[in-house]
Amino acid sequence: MKQFSLPENLTTSLEPEAIVAEERLADFAVDGITPQGALKPKDRQATSEIMGWASSQRITVFPRGGGTQLALGNVPQEVGLVLDLSQQSRMLDYQPADLTATVEAGITLGQLQRELAAGGKFLPIEAPMADTATIGGILAANASGPLRYSQRQPRDWLIGISVVGSNGTETKAGGKVVKNVTGYDLNKLYTGSMGTLGVIVEATFKLSPSPTAHGVLVARFPGTSQAIAASTKLLGQLFRPQGIQVIDGQAAQHLDIEQGMLETLGTGEALALAFFSGRPNAVQRQLEDTTNLLTEGGSTGGRSIEVATLNEAQGHSLTKSVCDLGWSPDTQPYLSIKANLPPSVLSAVIDRCLQESNLGLPPGVLADPGFGQVRLFWWAGSVSDWLDDGAVLQAILKIRGIVREAGGNTLVEFCPLTLKKEIDVWGDQPGGMDVMHRLKQKFDPLGIMSPGRFVGKI
Repeated sequence: MKQFSLPENLTTSLEPEAIVAEERLADFAVDGITPQGALKPKDRQATSEIMGWASSQRITVFPRGGGTQLALGNVPQEVGLVLDLSQQSRMLDYQPADLTATVEAGITLGQLQRELAAGGKFLPIEAPMADTATIGGILAANASGPLRYSQRQPRDWLIGISVVGSNGTETKAGGKVVKNVTGYDLNKLYTGSMGTLGVIVEATFKLSPSPTAHGVLVARFPGTSQAIAASTKLLGQLFRPQGIQVIDGQAAQHLDIEQGMLETLGTGEALALAFFSGRPNAVQRQLEDTTNLLTEGGSTGGRSIEVATLNEAQGHSLTKSVCDLGWSPDTQPYLSIKANLPPSVLSAVIDRCLQESNLGLPPGVLADPGFGQVRLFWWAGSVSDWLDDGAVLQAILKIRGIVREAGGNTLVEFCPLTLKKEIDVWGDQPGGMDVMHRLKQKFDPLGIMSPGRFVGKI
């Protein structure tokens, strides 16, 4: 691919290590497309200068953090410059008494949580591979984890943001106090925008006190429908957990944890995983009440419900594995489809998808009954000879149709690149696309920010 040359003012102002060598550019590829160049500026001033130059040259720019979410989005037509923010990783301000913190976008979630813990606080958001995922990347991709039912989305904790626009100008929205109400709430606009509106360089969050105890309960059911029904009942209780995940045997095989707490899952069986945190006495009482609720019926489908409470180490390992599932190189699936649905129809939609996907083997299932989300996974090697792209496309269209009828939407998270180039992974275009196009035109008039990656190939 044609390389570009940096102007002298940039080459002299940037640190030598900020300019990625040509032989390393393949490490910054987006959907297999090697960029023309990659830069790692150490501060926002350098970021602004780079963006101003890229705008003047109409070079496409793809912001990057830890690279954990690069599989999301449509295949770009070209990748000009990858702008790596990982060097901008400082905690800029931490006010434990006010429950706020301001950080640079390149700090990883894991590093941030460790620094916050010193003041007895934490940021209630999750993301796959937290020690690699950066705050800027998490916001841009709107990433979350198994506790999203209680913690909600990253944007719900974001109170201030600084962004370098496509022309190199830095703008700010929100503030640094929890009760800030001035100006337009652009925090939510940038969250989930996939780097198409600007480069996030700073974020301010409201925080919570760190819980002093954690607990994870695992219950085994004959199938996903029974596990979802029991989970839904549990979520209606006063002692409900912070989150529940239902995972079937096919998907559980790909969790990198010890499964010794329960016997190996049989075909069609599923686990309900309930996560608790808070004060030690409260967590212990929640675990006991949950166990009693799940076992009070005696059996499901003629079988007793097995329930196990994990110790701290097992619980931490399981929580991390569920959060990382489908994202790490070891667990990345051949095909992954995420559906967001009304929680009341979750079980029925999963049953239909299992029956009608027609790919030779039922998918693995990971469902969030509280949030109304389900992921369907097919891993390489689970089918001896994978069908061609046409058959995979037909399965995607079938699942999209089922989800659409139920009032939901779908996102293809992983699929073969040959197929990904031919589809819009975001599925049906939502209402208000004209507004989204106008926003894109306003924030990025030259169309250089991650072009083609977002909904409708914006």
